[in-house]
Amino acid sequence: MNRSEFYQALTLWFVAAIFLQTSSGNAGGGLEIVVFVALAVVLGLPLYFLARGFLALF
Repeated sequence: MNRSEFYQALTLWFVAAIFLQTSSGNAGGGLEIVVFVALAVVLGLPLYFLARGFLALF
């Protein structure tokens, strides 16, 4: 992963985190899928970065 990909992924993580903090609790409609994707990004990207860093050591 080069630097630009890392910065793009980090920006995506911040956007998803801000969306989750500012979204209303009773969004309804099609926003459930968007919230699910945002949660997957917020929880999945740090795990992905840790795994990449761990594998880069070995």
